[in-house]
Amino acid sequence: PMFYYLLHIPLIHLMAVGVSLLRTGAVDPWLFGNHPWAAGAVPPGYMWGLPLLYLVWALALVPLYLASRWFGALKARRPASWLRYL
Repeated sequence: PMFYYLLHIPLIHLMAVGVSLLRTGAVDPWLFGNHPWAAGAVPPGYMWGLPLLYLVWALALVPLYLASRWFGALKARRPASWLRYL
């Protein structure tokens, strides 16, 4: 669970940057604000539709699942004590 958690935040941020590039042709500086505490107002026209949100969610699950499977196999092969914490 911790391994998945640590990977999902940068992956989702990277995907949001990619979607911003595809939709507007530029990366919106709002994405680099102080989320979630002081990000400021959402830029006009930035809200995602539900189909796009589900598509990004499904595309994020594939690499996260594969990475988690790889890490699970690594933990099974190498019983190092520090790997228990990830």
